[in-house]
Amino acid sequence: MKPTPQSKQRSLRLLGIAMGAVLLATPPTRAQGSSCATVHAASVKMEAVPYHMYFVDSAKAVAAENGGKPKAGEAIAAGGAMYLLSHGKWVKSPLSLAEMNADRDKHDWTKDVCSHVRDESVNGEAASVWHSHVVTEMSTVDTDMWISKSRGVVLKANTVMDAGTGEKSHSSARYDYTNVRPPAGVK
Repeated sequence: MKPTPQSKQRSLRLLGIAMGAVLLATPPTRAQGSSCATVHAASVKMEAVPYHMYFVDSAKAVAAENGGKPKAGEAIAAGGAMYLLSHGKWVKSPLSLAEMNADRDKHDWTKDVCSHVRDESVNGEAASVWHSHVVTEMSTVDTDMWISKSRGVVLKANTVMDAGTGEKSHSSARYDYTNVRPPAGVK
């Protein structure tokens, strides 16, 4: 079946969500002196550890395309690449994780604000909940991240993005770090 412009647009949106989750959770080194140092430390660990991310995007635009339901998706970061499950098939991102990180590093993260909200557990694992507020020329993004106290990686994240269009995008992600490998047969 040949991809339609709408299916390509949905795939790009899902890739954008997956990339956004990586980029939003990973401020560069210069943020260490800011209130985002803990978030940065978790991000550095995520760059080195393969993970499987499960996410839901509940933006109205996605829900309208998906029969009124939020869109669920998956992404895998492993071996220096990002893979996205699109229409039941795994595809490799045209951008490597290094390229995504290079794009991320262009943002001036020193103006962003992070704060510790509370401590709680995620699936029995002790975590610190952090809130980040990021303003770019394209959007304002507020993210709550649950960072493992023992492993220092992001366990889950809830994000609200306002692109200034009058509609906010809501997405939630949870991360699994157990036995993660690139999807079989994807090059």
